[in-house]
Amino acid sequence: MMFDSDVALLGTGVAPLVAANHLLIQGKSVLLLNPDWDFFLEDSELSLDPMLLEMPSPEKIRQSSPESALKQLRPDFPGAIELWSPEMEVGKEGFHDTSAPHVRKRSRLWVSSADKNKLWNWEDLEDFYVETSDAGLDPQIAEGPPAVKRFPGFSFNTGNFRSLSLPKICDVDLSRYRNGLLEYIRERLGPEKTVCAVNQLEYMPDGIRFYANGSPHTARLKDGMLVFWTPRLSSWILNQTRKMEMPPSHIPRIPQGIRYWEQWSINSREASDPGVIGMFGDMAVWSDFEGAPSFATRTLKEKNLRNPKLPCLTVLRTGPLRPSNDIQLQQAGLSSNSWASADSFAALSNLCHGFLRWDRFSVRNLRVRALFEWEKSESDIRAELGTQSDNSKQPWELFKGNPRTWIVPGSDGPLIDVVRTARAACGYL
Repeated sequence: MMFDSDVALLGTGVAPLVAANHLLIQGKSVLLLNPDWDFFLEDSELSLDPMLLEMPSPEKIRQSSPESALKQLRPDFPGAIELWSPEMEVGKEGFHDTSAPHVRKRSRLWVSSADKNKLWNWEDLEDFYVETSDAGLDPQIAEGPPAVKRFPGFSFNTGNFRSLSLPKICDVDLSRYRNGLLEYIRERLGPEKTVCAVNQLEYMPDGIRFYANGSPHTARLKDGMLVFWTPRLSSWILNQTRKMEMPPSHIPRIPQGIRYWEQWSINSREASDPGVIGMFGDMAVWSDFEGAPSFATRTLKEKNLRNPKLPCLTVLRTGPLRPSNDIQLQQAGLSSNSWASADSFAALSNLCHGFLRWDRFSVRNLRVRALFEWEKSESDIRAELGTQSDNSKQPWELFKGNPRTWIVPGSDGPLIDVVRTARAACGYL
């Protein structure tokens, strides 16, 4: 039949696309099933590791290095992925595809002040400096005006500031990576094997049945099915465990909750250094652009001049943590208006008026993401310390009949982590 395949992949976002390409390279036939009309409606990936909820471990920082990102992203992407860093000089980097997704090397800048208002505690940053220095990550400390002059959008402030920066952390061109991968997979599989708006998916002997486009369909599966666990799939996964009378103790791990992330785009009042991501309390701030910034193609002499003004700043802010069964918003789609609370605008005002010293600011848009947050286990801690690999989010078997079905946790969050998880999950088939 048309839908019969070796493997079915159920999920939204990048994870099933990465897995599909990995399996296609192995010669498998793949059926890609998406419960939404759009693969990225849930918007479950971040372009960077926020590092906002706690100070990151040296091993976690290494995983966000440009070298680590390229190692993870390039194998399953069908085209070039370029590297950009502030030190690039025209004519010395060879051919550079300006339209390709970019891994961008950017320093992380943590700022502390005497009043500690919404800023990082200097005692914590001193401990962080010692830890990262011992790990060979080349942290740098600054005091006074040099401590904050590179903070994106910074204008002028006479406060008593100190800062710590780490130079070897990156972010990823998320939109280009996702769209490029989706276009390629759709071309490889064709419309008959890339099915959106899937609902009422159930098991049958040797396969599955489901509805799509108003019609029932069946698919026999030879090797099984991977289900990529994001908040959008929680309802289906938990319903299946109840149907199979699977006690909660048999589920290896349940998310601690759903963390809502607010991603604001605001007009920048000042020229910004595109090579820096500023950390301000529970917010990360950086210059917003695709690919590489325009000044990266200038001569070295021109680079020494003041950077051109970049029109937007992205502000990623941690929102509330809700119980993991709070899936109503994922079912209907998140409304940005419902999350633009007084606390959100007060936090932006504190950043723009209090710290950056702008006289006013204007918001271009707001996107809200809902991502799983997992309570740390001993395995997580050992993995962050680099003493073992992270096996705390390994796939677990939902259905041991035919087709065998594995649930894949860790399918949302920072893009690099999602790609690593999706590729590793293919080994369970």
